[in-house]
Amino acid sequence: MALGMRIRAGCFLWGLLLVGCGPARPSAEVVKRDLSTAVPLQSTPAQVLTYLTRQRIEHTEYNRDATQGNLIHAVVRDRSRWNFVKTDCSITFQFDDRDRLVAFDVREWLTGP
Repeated sequence: MALGMRIRAGCFLWGLLLVGCGPARPSAEVVKRDLSTAVPLQSTPAQVLTYLTRQRIEHTEYNRDATQGNLIHAVVRDRSRWNFVKTDCSITFQFDDRDRLVAFDVREWLTGP
C-alpha cells in the first residue's frame, strides 16, 4: 500500500514537471517592455517590420488607410505544448501621416476549450 502511494505521488510530481516545462506564455507586460526598447516611438514601419521578422513574430504588412489609420498588426503566439488554454498577445502599431510610430497597443487573448 505504501509503495502504491509512492508510485502515485511520483507520477503526480512527474506530471507537474512535464506541465511546467516548455516556453513561457507571452504576457502583455513583457511584450510592451520589449517593444518599448526595440521599437521606440517615432520608429519607421521598416524598423518595426524588421524587428518583427527577426523575432519571428507573425505580422501583416504596413497598411496605409485613410479611414482606419496607418497600421501594422502582429501576434505573439503562446508556444507552450501542455496548456489547454493558450495566451496570445495581439499588437497594433499605429503610425502618423509621416510614417512614424505614434503608439502601439498590446492585448492578451485566450483560446481553448
